[in-house]
Amino acid sequence: MRLNVFQRLVRQWDTVHPYNAAQILHLAGEPNLAAIRHAWRSTLSVLGLGPVHVRGRDYHFESVNGSAALYQVPLIPPDISLNDYVSQQMNLPFAETELPMRPFILQQDGSFYLGVVYQHWVADSASIRMLLHEWFVRIYDPTSARDFPARAAPGGYWKIFGPHRSRWRLGEQVLTLLRSASRFRRVRKLRTQGSSNYDMHFALHRVPSGLLEKLLVISKDQGVTLNDIFLGAMAEVCHQFNPIRHIPRRKDLALGMIVDLRPRSRRDLSRVFSLFLGFANVVCRPRDLRHWPDLVKHIAQQTRAHKQTDAPQASAVWMFAALVASRYVPIEKTFRFYRKHMPLAGGISNVNMNRTWAAKYHPDPLLEYVRVSPTGPMVPLVFSMTTLGKELLLGLTYRSALFSDELANTIAENFLSLLREWAECELSV
Repeated sequence: MRLNVFQRLVRQWDTVHPYNAAQILHLAGEPNLAAIRHAWRSTLSVLGLGPVHVRGRDYHFESVNGSAALYQVPLIPPDISLNDYVSQQMNLPFAETELPMRPFILQQDGSFYLGVVYQHWVADSASIRMLLHEWFVRIYDPTSARDFPARAAPGGYWKIFGPHRSRWRLGEQVLTLLRSASRFRRVRKLRTQGSSNYDMHFALHRVPSGLLEKLLVISKDQGVTLNDIFLGAMAEVCHQFNPIRHIPRRKDLALGMIVDLRPRSRRDLSRVFSLFLGFANVVCRPRDLRHWPDLVKHIAQQTRAHKQTDAPQASAVWMFAALVASRYVPIEKTFRFYRKHMPLAGGISNVNMNRTWAAKYHPDPLLEYVRVSPTGPMVPLVFSMTTLGKELLLGLTYRSALFSDELANTIAENFLSLLREWAECELSV
């Protein structure tokens, strides 16, 4: 398989600091260790996923048919919390000889977590959902298990999401890239403390029951999306708490959005195990940050424009430009490069699991679906919003050199407080 442009960028950052992610099933009952471990080995064999080998711009997964028994699923000691274990794993590099996915079991009182920490350049969220589905059904619903391997990607970004496949045009996007570079000169930059320490910490927060339904009603009535409301709350808390450098000409605040590109493809990518993500950004003006209905309205205008112009697919142009620029930027200065040219205050990854296989098995035995996104070189903290059933989870990942655990907890509490406050108000946009 050929490395696509996003994979090449992520692998560059992986040489500076691990760019790991995680997805975790919270399941009712007690874990059947023998069944779980057998199902894991079977899943690896069927999907054809073993250690990954890279040669130049090509890579392939080693077959584990004859060695699946080597790959165990460890039971984590019960005195270790989910937050602490995931945080440790997010900062732990993968060896070339091991699987690019680390499974684990973490037992609770009456329930347990079954999850995978993985090298993000190997797989996107959709790929790991496929992996977890096959693992899960081999334990709980064997008749639903599929016996055919994961597919290789049918091409790179240009072939699948290029202008001949989408609504964006190369010339227009080059001009947009130049305009964005000028626009980002007015966007706030982070302070530089901890610029050589990229360790991440993760904390899981549960959104109060019933709040999601209220927010959905408001968003529908006012013609905005739930994601627009999340971005508005993010902008407010980043404006208040982020360690921003105060430069007179830099008054605006920018946020990034990670987008799953698979639903935007004309090809069926449901069985493809690879990485197909795009991104877009919104910029918030100081006057909007003083009045949240205007803030959400301004954000919604930008996100609608992204959809109309296929901006997430067109982000491949920015990725290619970053790859070219990386030839002239020492790898240890990557963070400063992104901080200068794309100074994002935070990022969001928002997934509705009700549109996936998980909905069929919720709430019994699947209680929750937890997603963990890495920070990387562009954002200091990431809000991973995950909906399953009528419940909403917030997974907050943050750079520990820039945010103490106490400050990160304050950010999460204020974010949820804003959502509660807005749910009780009428959004006049």
